[in-house]
Amino acid sequence: MDPHAPAPRTDSPAVADAPAEADRPRETQLLTTGEMARLSNSTLRTVRFYEEEGILRPARRTDGGHRLFERSELDRLMLVTDMRMAGLSLDDIKAILDVKKTASSGSAAAQQATKVLAARIDELKEKLAVLNRLRDDLEETTKIVEPCMKCEDEKAFPTACETCTVMTSHPVLPRSVRVLWSINPCNHDQARKVLAQPGGAEGEKESP
Repeated sequence: MDPHAPAPRTDSPAVADAPAEADRPRETQLLTTGEMARLSNSTLRTVRFYEEEGILRPARRTDGGHRLFERSELDRLMLVTDMRMAGLSLDDIKAILDVKKTASSGSAAAQQATKVLAARIDELKEKLAVLNRLRDDLEETTKIVEPCMKCEDEKAFPTACETCTVMTSHPVLPRSVRVLWSINPCNHDQARKVLAQPGGAEGEKESP
């Protein structure tokens, strides 16, 4: 199975994979595979995948063959799916989870954990900066192009959009507008200069 699949916690929550109540011990707090998926907003496939990879560890099986997990495994699943969505590889995640197990002492475990987590924190900060920048760019683009939904200017669209007042009303256009609307920055600047002259574009046309 592909170690980089599945895309966790983005699919629709899983539905029942639970055994009948009579097949489930009442005295325990154990969770079925279906409950693990539902409570983590994940899928049955995701839970089974992480079990096959040795990341999730069933406490036992019922007589009917259903896996049962300690509630601590739910925290483990949610942490792992968050790390996967943040871009960490399966090997990276396993290394983080094994820090304590592979250490020779509490001090060594803490030092190794601090080192490993600090590196991941730096990576996440870089990704957050990129995501925030992209979010801002796309939000601004959405606001700018919204008036274009009423565009009926056959002369401007699609080759001269940079001359449209929708675009020229903005001194600087977001990168995604320039790319998606094929806006040449030089032409955009020139169109703004023309409109800034007395009479605007009409004044430019009437000048000798």
